[in-house]
Parts: sequence; C-alpha cells; structure tokens
Amino acid sequence: MANAPGLDGIAMLQLYTYYRSISTHRVRIALNHKGVNYESRYVDQDRGQHQDEKYLRLNPQGLVPALVLEDETVITQSFAILEYLEERYPDRPLLPADPTQRAQVRSFAQTIVADFTPLNIMRVFRYMRDSMELSFAQRRGWYEHWSHTGFAALESVLERDQSDTPYCYGQSPTLADVCLVPQVYNALKNNIDLSPYKRVRTVYRSCTALAAFQAAAPKAQSDALRQSL
Repeated sequence: MANAPGLDGIAMLQLYTYYRSISTHRVRIALNHKGVNYESRYVDQDRGQHQDEKYLRLNPQGLVPALVLEDETVITQSFAILEYLEERYPDRPLLPADPTQRAQVRSFAQTIVADFTPLNIMRVFRYMRDSMELSFAQRRGWYEHWSHTGFAALESVLERDQSDTPYCYGQSPTLADVCLVPQVYNALKNNIDLSPYKRVRTVYRSCTALAAFQAAAPKAQSDALRQSL
C-alpha cells in the first residue's frame, strides 16, 4: 500500500503519481490489489511539475505514471506497469489462467487504455483551449461524444462476453476492471450520464466496494487532500 515502510530497510517501489490522472489511478489499484508496498511521489500536473527538467529526465514524455524500481530502473506507460506487476507479483492475479480469457481481458483493457482514455485527457483539452481556441461548449461536446462512444462499446462487449458476473470477467477483478473503474470515476465526476450502461455500472459498484479500489480513488490521495485544504 502507499507510503508503507520498507521491510528491513529495503528500498520500495516509487510511484510518480497525480490524483487526477486516470492512468495512474489504474496502477494504484493494481498495487493495492496485490498488496505491494510503494512510496508515492506526487507530480502536480496543474502546476506544471511534469515539465520540470528533473522529472523529464525520469520520463521524457512528461507524463504520469512512472514507476521506479528498487534498482532505479524506470517503467513508464500504465499498461506496461500493470503487466510488470502481474509478472513480478503473481499472487492475487489480475489475468485469468485460460489463454483465451486472458486475451479477452487484455482486449477489453486495451480498448480503454489505447482508444478511450487518450481522447479524453487533460492535455487534449488544454490544447483545444489554448492552441485551437475552442469554446468550453465545443470541448464539452468532444468529451461527451467520445465518452458515450467508448462506454457504448464497452457495454456491448460485457453483455456479449460476461452478461451476469459482478466483475468484467468472472468472480474476481482483472485488468479489465482495473482499467474500467478510473474511466467511470472520471465520467461520473464530469457528470456523464451512465444510465444506459447497466453492465458498466454493475462492475463499477462491485469494484468500488473493495478496499483496494477505495484506497486508490483520486479523492483518497494525499495530493488531492492537500488541494482541498
């Protein structure tokens, strides 16, 4: 869990994180689910800390998350981090044993990571506002369009593959759930109407009843709490 002391003085994983980052939200869930100790290093993207020279040496893209291992190896890109955690910490797996089901989970998760999230992140809206000079209504229209396009596709996949399970695939969370929950959280925070997506909402309720998901939520992060003071 975040900020837990290292065992016998051994260095912990360091997660460079920002509470509003959908991508980092995924990684926090996986770390918590697997019970991995890590230290949070906060990068305030609203204040431009992700563009500081020191951070750019760590991650030249200037994005979060970045995971620094005990030997100072740096892993970026949330899905690469999730795969690394799955391989290094096989207990409490987030991928099914069956190869076909593993492919289904990866496909669902990648639909979110590769095709959904990139269209609806802050740097896109800032570019629309600052470089394209689009109005708030135009930016909001973009967000709503791609949110509903994404959730409609995910709902259809869940109804086809797993129509009556508490989680995306089966009776326990997988990488599909880890990737879905942050996207739903962001949509709810931005007042997207999710009433048409029954399976998505069922999965979200199941996941957010679990301690690992609750502890990873943006509102539970120390940098979010500091913002509210």
